[in-house]
Order: sequence, then C-alpha cells, then structure tokens
Amino acid sequence: MEYVAAVYLAAAVLLGAAGASKAVTPEPASAALARLQLYHRLWAVRLLGLVELVVAASAFIAGGIVPATALAALYAGFAVVAAAMVRTGSGAPCGCFGRVEMPATPRHVTVSVLAAATGLAAAYWPVEAIDKLFDGQKWLLSPFVAVVAGGACGVYRWLSAKPEAIPVSTD
Repeated sequence: MEYVAAVYLAAAVLLGAAGASKAVTPEPASAALARLQLYHRLWAVRLLGLVELVVAASAFIAGGIVPATALAALYAGFAVVAAAMVRTGSGAPCGCFGRVEMPATPRHVTVSVLAAATGLAAAYWPVEAIDKLFDGQKWLLSPFVAVVAGGACGVYRWLSAKPEAIPVSTD
C-alpha cells in the first residue's frame, strides 16, 4: 500500500501545484480551453483550480476513497483535454501550471492517464491520511515525504522539458 501511496501522493502534489497556479493565474488555462472551444470563463478556471487544490489537500489530510476517486476523475478529464490539445498540434501552452509556458505533449497525456490509474488504485486500496500511514514507524515518514516530493518534482521537470532536451539513447 505504501507504494501506491507514494505515487498517488506525488500525483496529488502535482494536482495541488497546478490548482494553485490556475487559481492565481487562470488566463493561460482559459486561453487553452478557448482554443478547444470549451467553457473558459476565468471564474470557472479559478474554481477548477480551487477544486484541484482541495482534492490534493484532502488526499494528504483525510485520505480514503473520496479524494482518490476525485483525483482519478480530474486526471481523466485532463487526459482527454491534453489529448485534444496534442491532436490540434498547435504547440500552444496548456495553462496547466499558470504562467509556465508548457505546451501540451504526449507526455501530458501519459502522466494524466497514469495519475488517473493511480487514483483508482488508491481508491481500491484506500490510502490513509499521511499522519496515519506509518503508525508505529514514524521514522519512515520523512524519507517517504522526500520520495513523494522528489517524484512530483521529477515528473514536473519531465513535463516541462523541451523534447530535444531529453537524452535519447542510440544504442
């Protein structure tokens, strides 16, 4: 269960960061949704960002089936939107992380699908609140948090890297 928890909570960290960015700076996400002819009012994008932030926080604070299912649903929706953006081939910013200039790529679709699957796994094998994860072995909490934060940071860097910046083996 701790393996599912680490990946699930890393996805929650990404979701919370994206949600906070959208809540503060909704214009880029609104513009991306407008390009797809989807509802794109600033208040709706801000509200979506706040929902993302609440779901991410509840994954850590409350745990259980509801936040995991909500996380899975949000990421499934993001996968569909990212796939539509990739299909247009515009290379325009997706607005996922506010002002960060990051075009939607197949990586976004992959991460969103995997995060949705992780949310479903965390709903099937409910992940407890973070303060209850390591009852009796609290010393494991610090390395666990480091793994979650490092995983989220690594995925963010992979998403934001330019395709030519990713080394490819020619072996």
